[in-house]
Amino acid sequence: MDAFIPYFSDGAWFLLREAHLTTLTLLILLFFVYSLADYRRALMLSVVFAAATLVGMVLSASELFHLRAALTAFLLPFLATLLAISNILGAGAKHSAILEKTGYAIDILFGIVLGLSIGSGYGQADGTVFPLLCFALGLAVGVILAALVVLCISSLAAFFGVNRRDYILVLSSIAIGLMIPLLLRTFPFTLR
Repeated sequence: MDAFIPYFSDGAWFLLREAHLTTLTLLILLFFVYSLADYRRALMLSVVFAAATLVGMVLSASELFHLRAALTAFLLPFLATLLAISNILGAGAKHSAILEKTGYAIDILFGIVLGLSIGSGYGQADGTVFPLLCFALGLAVGVILAALVVLCISSLAAFFGVNRRDYILVLSSIAIGLMIPLLLRTFPFTLR
């Protein structure tokens, strides 16, 4: 139990670190298109994200697959920007199957890339996956709590009469504005 708590709390508090602004932005983009009535979809997205992150962490910790640090630093804001653009393009529509599948695809890709970028720090030389499982469980709890907070805020906005299309456009545009400097700073093909 003493080994469980540090890794679990690391995963649970992962989203609140300043270094992981991109992850928090992506999760907000994923969840604010839903209302509290759609909590099942948001919970499924949370579990899929945690599972994809675990897969990426296992691949990285076992040294089966690696991405350069510069590439992962670029891919994370790139995927968040893609999701924001997808939200903008589908802002007026109801939950369509294409938009939902796009959200799942970006969720899975982002989770795997995130896992690849942080997995080597949790891997053990003896091959145990216990730290990875504890971190992923904590991450799942943190993501579910973040989803519930975002769903409550989204439902409050709907309750106060804020047009769904408008707040999706505004929040997605803010997310793109946050991601552009990160994309420019981490673009892997620039000569420095």
